[in-house]
Amino acid sequence: MRNILGFFVIFFCMGIIYVYFSKVSFIVFYIIGIILAVFCMLLINKGLSFEIMLLALVFTLGALCLKNSYITPKTYIGRYISYHNNGPYVVKGYINSNPVFKDTGSSFIFKIEEIGIEGKRYRSCGNIKVSVKGVNDFSYGEELMLTGSLYRPYRFFTGKIPLLMQIRNSSSVVRLNTNKGSQFTRLAFYLKDKAAAVFLRNLSPLASSINRAMILGEKKSIPAAVYDYMVKSATVHIMVVSGFHAGVIAFISGVFFKVLRIPRRIRYLGVIFCLILYCFVTGVSIPVVRSTVMGVFLTLGCFIQREISLKNSLSLAALFILIINPRDLFSVSFQLSFASVAAIAYLYPYLKMLSRVEKLRIGFLRGFFKSCLVSFSAWLGTAGLIAYYFKIISPVAILANLFIIPLASLLILSGLSLVIASVFSPVLLVAFVSFNELAVFLLLSLSRFFSGLPFAYRYL
Repeated sequence: MRNILGFFVIFFCMGIIYVYFSKVSFIVFYIIGIILAVFCMLLINKGLSFEIMLLALVFTLGALCLKNSYITPKTYIGRYISYHNNGPYVVKGYINSNPVFKDTGSSFIFKIEEIGIEGKRYRSCGNIKVSVKGVNDFSYGEELMLTGSLYRPYRFFTGKIPLLMQIRNSSSVVRLNTNKGSQFTRLAFYLKDKAAAVFLRNLSPLASSINRAMILGEKKSIPAAVYDYMVKSATVHIMVVSGFHAGVIAFISGVFFKVLRIPRRIRYLGVIFCLILYCFVTGVSIPVVRSTVMGVFLTLGCFIQREISLKNSLSLAALFILIINPRDLFSVSFQLSFASVAAIAYLYPYLKMLSRVEKLRIGFLRGFFKSCLVSFSAWLGTAGLIAYYFKIISPVAILANLFIIPLASLLILSGLSLVIASVFSPVLLVAFVSFNELAVFLLLSLSRFFSGLPFAYRYL
């Protein structure tokens, strides 16, 4: 497979961007898409002509995907609600996320099945975000009937959550004593809660918050001061579940299945299952989905005994995410996640060739300079986006990441080992707890040190 997939991604994104800034109707792009598909079939063996038509078709498909994302069913919850808060509304459905609990109450994503307006009930669909004051015992899949005010947020959530509901007392919540939702998702949330409990029970509050952020994707518990100097040192990206996590999960699960003497092909399918399960455990965010999809395609390559390059797996991951929700193209997490990996995939080989680092005879120096080039490539790929969105430039990132990333990798390994040891070996648990606490201390100390260096960062 040539790197034609990279061009597919570029033209698909161009189609999305064109529609975002234009007012061309869906039917126009639909007709153009059919015409281009016919031309592609007629020119399939015509070389350059076929490739031009194919790229034009991909452009049109990107446009159609974004146009289609704006089309909602007639029963969509957003169609029933005006821009004015004229509730209360009665909604029936089930909890479609892992509830977040705070001292004041809880919040969760609620999948609507039915809505009541002025005594009349209508079938409905869609998700809303619900905040309930004073109740902290909800669970995923629990079916509820809620009464409260529905309103549109000042800034819309990327088209996924168009409405918010606030419930101020428990009497507005009726439990229907039935459970819905996916058993797979329920398993993922169960494992996440168990792992979080292990961290909370065995680690200090600070170390627990860092581990839950880096391994489970729970970043809300990180102290503001810690987050601040990690932003200044450009090392906050280690708090995002990424490709390294997928690699560790694939390695651990692969070794486990091999010890059980499971046949090779079934073993690879088991690795894919574990990767997808971990994706759900960590919240199915864009960076997690990207690393999971890349991991799945690379594992499938092993399954069919065919090598899949980093560039192709990255392109497939981008297409997978954008086909499901093309509006993710405009999210900061999508842009940063793909920009960093794309810079490493495309820019690093050229930097390595120009620097002639392979000619270094001392292995340690050769490895060190390669790490510098990888860090520099990722920084170049994301520096512009970070400056635009966060109004900060951190030149110290190139140096800081040389030390922070290996340490963060050890911390992730020790955190996952800590969770596994809590089940199989309480003796090893003590050792992993001690190592993890030390790794957290060193990680935060280094991050604070680099953020305090002269000219480490500059706000724009």
